[in-house]
Amino acid sequence: MNPKNLFSLAALGIGCLVASTAWADEPIVLKFASPFSPKSITNAKSIPEFAAEIEKESGGTLKIEHYPGGILGPNPAAQLKLVEDGVVDIAEVPAAYTPGRFPELPIFELPFEYKSTVEASLTAYKMYEEGLLHGFDNLKLVGIAAIGPYYIHTKKEVTSADGLKGLKIRVGGPVQGEIMKRLGAVPVGGMSATQIAENISRGVIDGSLMDNGNLYNFRIADAADYHVTNVPLGNFAVLFPINKAKYESLPPKAKAALDKVGGEWFSRVLAQNLDAQNDETLASLKKDGKHQFLEFPQADLDAMKEKLASMKDKWDVEKDGVNLYAEMTKARAAIGSTN
Repeated sequence: MNPKNLFSLAALGIGCLVASTAWADEPIVLKFASPFSPKSITNAKSIPEFAAEIEKESGGTLKIEHYPGGILGPNPAAQLKLVEDGVVDIAEVPAAYTPGRFPELPIFELPFEYKSTVEASLTAYKMYEEGLLHGFDNLKLVGIAAIGPYYIHTKKEVTSADGLKGLKIRVGGPVQGEIMKRLGAVPVGGMSATQIAENISRGVIDGSLMDNGNLYNFRIADAADYHVTNVPLGNFAVLFPINKAKYESLPPKAKAALDKVGGEWFSRVLAQNLDAQNDETLASLKKDGKHQFLEFPQADLDAMKEKLASMKDKWDVEKDGVNLYAEMTKARAAIGSTN
């Protein structure tokens, strides 16, 4: 063979080897989308923490590209489909926006159950690990934040449970709707969180249920001056799933990193930052002098709990050999020492 041809073939082989080595060194990129503001605590702090930890644990073989603010799709209700269709790899998915898909998660919206986002989130993740939560057949849960508790925020002063009667209160799903109905208020659904402030200002609604940490994020603090602080009316589950097929396609080192940093670790980070935001927001509102913080009398709390007690009955019953409410209670007790 012509020596020149031998040289060319050798050069070509070296070039292919170099190219394949460079290709092998390229990190796998996962697109992480959120329809919510880049300034939210989850987008500003929790997801960047997750991304940095993933890159460290994977030895640089896995990288997270973060797309907050709805860059890859602004509709909160469409985030799950984006993951399932492979448009994004991981997304921030409000569970209640796909009604019926995750049938057990509304249990976390029951009133007077949880005192923090950390407590509710770690309980929820433990139940997922134990196979008690359904709707994840084609998904793997990277993290969950059961945000809350949700409290009552109104434009008008409400000093007792009786003051809720007839008020139009925005709710985020059927469970919150039932809570308000039982307390004599008029639940208003079908309204995204970004529309709450405007509708309070225009008088379309009198107030909203919302966790304290999101009062600034959704500008509710600009429209609602009165906040009831001792009536915790449930937590709202937000999921962070990855398409299971995408997860299974990852090489072992990348998959191991996602297993370690996802799950309980990421759920705890999400929840701790959200609880800190709750505290910081409340402290900030108390400083400005405009906002009023109210507590209902103990007699009112007792009466409210009695009116709402039977809401747990649909879960506090054995179905297919499982009493979900009892299992939730056990899971909450199990995470107590690590809460």
